[in-house]
Amino acid sequence: MKIPQLTIQGEGQPFIWLHGMLNSVKSDSLYSLVNINEVSAMASVIRYDACGKSVTGNYKWDAMTDQLNGVAEAYQFDPMIVGGTSMGSVTALHFAVKYPEKVKALILVTPPHAWEKREGVKAVYSKIALMANQPAIPEFLKRLISLSQDPPNFFELEHPGTRERLTEYRLGFDPLYYSQIYKGGAASDLPSRELIAKIKVPTLIVGLVDDENHPLGIAHELNHLIVRSELRIIEDYIGYLQLQEKVQEFLKDIDRNNKL
Repeated sequence: MKIPQLTIQGEGQPFIWLHGMLNSVKSDSLYSLVNINEVSAMASVIRYDACGKSVTGNYKWDAMTDQLNGVAEAYQFDPMIVGGTSMGSVTALHFAVKYPEKVKALILVTPPHAWEKREGVKAVYSKIALMANQPAIPEFLKRLISLSQDPPNFFELEHPGTRERLTEYRLGFDPLYYSQIYKGGAASDLPSRELIAKIKVPTLIVGLVDDENHPLGIAHELNHLIVRSELRIIEDYIGYLQLQEKVQEFLKDIDRNNKL
């Protein structure tokens, strides 16, 4: 498998970060609920664009573990910390289930709808994938992307203009990319509950209030299934700042906790 172009920030233990749907290395550098720039002060943060933003890439979440494994093997990153947002968090979960020996910790940010609660999402994504398969971005998709509440209001108030810039980034892919990424999302789900319950590494789960696309119920259930997990729910900008401190603490304690 072709190894993607990597963006590496900082030094220290390897921490692979995976972006969400319609995001990229570029957009995560502007905003992420876990501040990548701060993490790079104490870890080597490794990032890449899923499938190289290819219009023919396989964007099924479990299939993208092959790309991640290729990166890990090519650069001998394992054992490593793996984290991500939404789609990226689920790819991290699939990787931890498939290659448990290569993962020393997980950071799972805003996991999406899953299992029986995902059927409606799959149907919607299938329709979007079909309708978006055009040589130009259709107007309905432009409107859908522009309605995103990412970043949350509390962040936009502190950093005005972030949402507008993120929208520009999300409208900057090749038009045929959108059909492919939604097709992948329509064919994807979290690993089974039984497999997730086998994960034994320290895990930090992050939820966000009032996020319809990433229900807190899924974050709570993951917290229940993963025995060594901790859940943080972010409600406001103070909570966002406290999360950055928690991530720093989590990263410092990984090796100690893995010896317990």
